[in-house]
Amino acid sequence: SCYQCSVRCPAGIDIADMMYALKRYSMWKGQYKEGLIGPDFSEAFVKMIVNSGRSFEPILAATYLPKYSARDIIREGLMATGLVLSGKMPLLPKKVKRLKNVQRMVRRIIPIGETK
Repeated sequence: SCYQCSVRCPAGIDIADMMYALKRYSMWKGQYKEGLIGPDFSEAFVKMIVNSGRSFEPILAATYLPKYSARDIIREGLMATGLVLSGKMPLLPKKVKRLKNVQRMVRRIIPIGETK
């Protein structure tokens, strides 16, 4: 989000953060339109953070790339190859120190495993 709506709101309401909160809540309750990339992406992102302590784009891409066309997948693959070859994206994610602490923190913030 560009947060322009939040900055310009005369009532001082943080509209962008409110929209993000509503999105997270609807995903948590399972109330969203089928076929969207966002919910699958967000769920995979949170699981990745809980399991490894960090985000790693090549693994995360597997959650949303199947919903794209073959041309888009090839374009993403070429971009990823360029990032790896230029050293901007590693082939394997780096380990996180004190992973258990990160996992505990994330579980306190995000309602993982709670019933809908």
